[in-house]
Amino acid sequence: MKIKTVLRKSPLYAVASFGMLLLSGCLPSFNSAEEVMEYLKKKFPDHDIVLSSEYKTSRGLMEDWRIWKFTLSGYPKDTFQVASHIGSYPFPMMKTNKGIISNFYKVVTLRREREFEQGPLKAFDAPTRRIWHRFPHTDFSLRAAQWEVETLDDIWRAKRLIDAFEQFLSEEKVDSHAHYYLRMYMQGPCYALGGGNYIDFMDNLETAEPGEKSPCYLKFHIYGDVNRQEVCQMFYNSVMSFHQLMADQGNGVTKENFQEWAEQQLRLKARLPELSTEEERDSLRKVLVVDDDDVRRVFIDMGQKPYMMVTLANSDMRPNSRGIFFTYPQLRAFCLRSGLRVQGTGDHFTVKGVDGSRYEFSIHFYEEKKDVVGFEEDTCYYLQNGRKVVMQGFWSPEKCVNDALVRQITGRDVRQMVVHEIKQ
Repeated sequence: MKIKTVLRKSPLYAVASFGMLLLSGCLPSFNSAEEVMEYLKKKFPDHDIVLSSEYKTSRGLMEDWRIWKFTLSGYPKDTFQVASHIGSYPFPMMKTNKGIISNFYKVVTLRREREFEQGPLKAFDAPTRRIWHRFPHTDFSLRAAQWEVETLDDIWRAKRLIDAFEQFLSEEKVDSHAHYYLRMYMQGPCYALGGGNYIDFMDNLETAEPGEKSPCYLKFHIYGDVNRQEVCQMFYNSVMSFHQLMADQGNGVTKENFQEWAEQQLRLKARLPELSTEEERDSLRKVLVVDDDDVRRVFIDMGQKPYMMVTLANSDMRPNSRGIFFTYPQLRAFCLRSGLRVQGTGDHFTVKGVDGSRYEFSIHFYEEKKDVVGFEEDTCYYLQNGRKVVMQGFWSPEKCVNDALVRQITGRDVRQMVVHEIKQ
């Protein structure tokens, strides 16, 4: 009986002994006040520093903190904190990570945030001020601002705000930049094209949380020394591309500004051969939607404005999937603009073709092959007079209607419609 009792207590005894060992001083101790002062002198060499003799200590399973207050000459409005921090990673209680940090950047940024709101922000118009939101933060860190934009114009309003605040912040000589996330909920249809997945034309198209205003949104990150003009232009391009793939309007996209954007894209493309360095060409390609790759977006001219943007695939890696490809919403729009009788919406519709057949398309006419990586062995089909017809060599789950099928339905040759340049 005694032997059994000892055996049952042995694991508990080991755990208790290990805990006592951890608390016995074998793990890193806090930095001394002298070490903290040396850290501050190196970080702020041109300032007089007053470090408080008092500190607060807190301990936890994963982190231990010892925090002092300090002031700096040149910053009379601010009181900062500096901490000796001991953390455990990757195992709880194994506190082997030790360092010193301060909240200088957070304190200055939040003060400048308040001053910006009291001064420069008031000079902006109401639609721009609506975008502004404060930076969330913790004791020692500043998190990225979350700004919601609704229209194309809002993208540029947000850029002007960021430019103004970054300039305002730089007057304090902080060696960091704030981070911003710009998020736009997509207006209008957001169909799940192919296999039940949301349309995946860019990595940063995300599904929204339950209860949010749209099933999908675009989000771009602006940080550090990133070229804000480029990022915002990429955002602008993405909004245009989204509404083209959905063949609708919203978020400030109109027929007029889409046509203007399409023609500007073609002008930018014409500049590529003129650039002398690869660096210049790479910079241009960041804001260029149409390019000379073997898989790219192209504009087609149906004889009426605006142009339509579709996908041209001519890759040697997938020789059976060559051609010009449409999404279902784009096919529906093409048929309407060709004068055909169409019934239904972009995710499920029927159309009477020039050959007299009745065609039916649906985002649900897609069958995934199980236990296979990728989609090339999936099945995408349509109905012709009620009969199932499998699409051969589709490019992707969402871009599956090729120009041969479009010609069969409408009698129109899409390849002859590709716009290569703007004629002056």
